[in-house]
Amino acid sequence: MASAALIVKDDGSFEATPELKKVLRMEPGTRLEFVRQDGAEFRFRAPYEMREIHGWQDLEGILADSPADPNRDLEQERLAELKRDAQ
Repeated sequence: MASAALIVKDDGSFEATPELKKVLRMEPGTRLEFVRQDGAEFRFRAPYEMREIHGWQDLEGILADSPADPNRDLEQERLAELKRDAQ
């Protein structure tokens, strides 16, 4: 796809052409991340991989780059419980 239009509405929201909506699987509420501007050309990207989610297995790896560590958090919570119960 060479390019596709985004139309700016009076309220500041954007309306994508039907072709762009279909290719990017855009639905109401879809957000695009601004990448850069080259003269009159603006580049955007979807902030995450655009894919359908059918079940919890499709979420595998979604927090791979996150600093969150559920196992560490559970371990700390359990240690706090044991300490509280020992008092």
